[in-house]
Amino acid sequence: MITIGDGIHNFADGLAIGAAFSISWRSGLATSLAMLCHELPHELGDFAILLHCGLSVKRALLLNVASSLTSFIGLYIALSVSTETVAKEWISAVTAGLFLYVGLADILPSLVHVDSKRPWLIFLLQNLGLLSGWGILLLFL
Repeated sequence: MITIGDGIHNFADGLAIGAAFSISWRSGLATSLAMLCHELPHELGDFAILLHCGLSVKRALLLNVASSLTSFIGLYIALSVSTETVAKEWISAVTAGLFLYVGLADILPSLVHVDSKRPWLIFLLQNLGLLSGWGILLLFL
């Protein structure tokens, strides 16, 4: 299940990168950098889960690489169909919606439900992280 879900996720990442590169090279570079920052810990976590499930290092690495290769399929599909403006807009809208959903459904609840003796410090650090991430993305525009 982890490998199938990760393959679908990587396919959507490839669609986003392909659509971004079809808009401009700057947009594609910014999207690729954002995906790299997102995918490194994600793939390491998937690898650790596969190892924890009892797979050998070689088999876990093979499954992780196989699921990662689906991003190239998404990339090639997005680059081939995004010659039309409508296709670029649809791919960008769907992938942005998926990323917003993941952010709001998975990440936001973990940010809200933090037990700490210093809640204001946690609040400050979370907002500092969000603002710095948005600022870095704005630099690429």
